[in-house]
Amino acid sequence: MRKLATMFLLAVLALPAFAANQVTVNDLEQAVAAAHGKSDKEVAQRLADLELTQRLSTVRLERLQASLPGDKSRLVLRAIADASAFFDLPAADILPQAGPDSATQGKIMSRAADFAEATVSKLPDFFATRTTTRFENRKLNYEAHGMVTLANRSFSLVDRFSASVTYRNGREVVEAAGGKKGRSNMSSSTGLTSWGEFGPLLGVVVEDILKGKMGWSHWEQGPAGPVAVFRYLVPADRSNYTVRYCCFMGDRGKMRDFEGIPQYHGEIAVDPTSGAVFRLVVETDLDPTVPIYRADVAVEYSPVEIGGKSYICPVKSISITTAADFRFHGVVFYNGTITPKSIVEPKVTAINDLVFDNYHLFRTEMRILPVETADPNGSPPVPTTTPAAAPIH
Repeated sequence: MRKLATMFLLAVLALPAFAANQVTVNDLEQAVAAAHGKSDKEVAQRLADLELTQRLSTVRLERLQASLPGDKSRLVLRAIADASAFFDLPAADILPQAGPDSATQGKIMSRAADFAEATVSKLPDFFATRTTTRFENRKLNYEAHGMVTLANRSFSLVDRFSASVTYRNGREVVEAAGGKKGRSNMSSSTGLTSWGEFGPLLGVVVEDILKGKMGWSHWEQGPAGPVAVFRYLVPADRSNYTVRYCCFMGDRGKMRDFEGIPQYHGEIAVDPTSGAVFRLVVETDLDPTVPIYRADVAVEYSPVEIGGKSYICPVKSISITTAADFRFHGVVFYNGTITPKSIVEPKVTAINDLVFDNYHLFRTEMRILPVETADPNGSPPVPTTTPAAAPIH
């Protein structure tokens, strides 16, 4: 037993410690350029050690992905970009023009409120494909004889799956590939529950922003021109934003869901003329007593054609959570004695990357034919047929 315990302890202390190299967007672009001509696996390994300190815009991400040699390196780059989604843009990506005066700022946000209300009420019934890619990054502290070893692993792929999302009468229903329907307005996957990307989330947050604190941030490039970016803070007593997370270890080892309405802050990027929202960031300020350390969401919107008309719809959502990793059951043995406190706060940071595409109008077509009378010669009546529902491309 003692020999086994000693071997276990040595194995723990031998775990590699990874210290991610923090880089700017410019550094990342140089690293990708320097990797030209190398294999997909080698480039992926090099990129996995990098951690951005600035937000990588969608335009820059797509350009860099196009220059990479294969799927492995592209997947690593995607995780790096997702992890940077809540940082500030590089100065080069911020448009230099001066911000509008306070009266104009108020008008822009008023248009955003009108847009949010119209988005919820005027979207047609449709369905789309939602592809979820999940990454995880575990950070574990091991302590023995006063020495602490940190295993800081880079983000790695957990899984990827697709589901059909139907939006009817203002409600979202998720149907997995096997045809099983999920709960309305939420994801069935473990972690932060995603809800309301097609309008309800936007409506809740914009209404809260108008009751909270808001200030000008900067101009940045949108899909069709400059967009106005505001920063906001919503106190807990004015918040209507609900966080749902599954799961954490409760009393007596039972797994429990977490649900709360916290204070939160973030950014909102608005078209100054139409009020269309192209980016929404929600960063929660969770109470330190709850079992979740972080639960943040960023949604990107863009014009999408549905049934021959253009609508502003979500094209990507990124959620990042940090919580206690209840799946880690390690125990350090020393001199034959179990010391469960040797492992200090094992945490896991998880990224849910959601992409929405293949939008189609949902419409049911039906023809009602008169019931034919039986043929006098004894032939059976002609049956009435009703065509099935058909998507409009």
